[in-house]
Amino acid sequence: MTPPDAGTTLRLVEMVAAAAVIQGTLELLVTRRALADDGTWRWATLAPELRWLAPLLAYRPFLALLVARLALAALLLAGVRPGVAPALWITSLLVNIRFRGSSNGGSDMMQMVVLTALVVAHAAGPLGDWLGIPSGVLVSAALLYVATQAMMSYFIAGVVKIINAPWRSGAALASFVATPHFGTPAALRRLLSGRTALLAASWSVMLFECLFPVAFLDPRLALVMVSIAGLFHLGNVAAFGLNRFLLAWAATWPAVVYASSLMP
Repeated sequence: MTPPDAGTTLRLVEMVAAAAVIQGTLELLVTRRALADDGTWRWATLAPELRWLAPLLAYRPFLALLVARLALAALLLAGVRPGVAPALWITSLLVNIRFRGSSNGGSDMMQMVVLTALVVAHAAGPLGDWLGIPSGVLVSAALLYVATQAMMSYFIAGVVKIINAPWRSGAALASFVATPHFGTPAALRRLLSGRTALLAASWSVMLFECLFPVAFLDPRLALVMVSIAGLFHLGNVAAFGLNRFLLAWAATWPAVVYASSLMP
């Protein structure tokens, strides 16, 4: 297969990352009542020691910040680059601070990884001149950073699961499925009520995550692994409502395929 070039890969990462930011921002805007001064996520309760940030993160300024973030993501999706990635990085950092680390756990952290890479890639020209490094090398390095972070996120998650007996026995997955907070569909709960199905699902997840590094060996293997990753995240959407994780990790997959093409 023809290996992807860095420019095409970077554009794919940009588009999916922009879509992920748009999705997350719209979700926050839809649930904005919870952010109000009398809401569950009111600023005064979440971070009383950061009152000096109230001009940015109290209810009304935070809504303005979200609208600005939405506009910036739309610009990135449209291919506008100058200044957009750094502005998105800053607004995303402020959103994470607003929620004492993140509003949606790992998906927000992976978004920051991708946005950091985009900041570097978009500044590759002047940054490369300053450092004496070809701009193409910096773009490739940014993409490899994303690919490595994605690979490690899957691999470490798999290792942590496989060394824990509750995951190997299926008990951990059973507890997640039974948790009302996730709203797992009744049909899926029935499907996983049998020990065989539960073990098959648990071990499928663990083996996929532990084996993800093989994606770096060959572009064809990379395509197989990111396809499985897509099914994995779609399954998480259906089972646990983890919809923001899908696009957050999908933004890394073009970089994984690109990294695999650099192997000798």
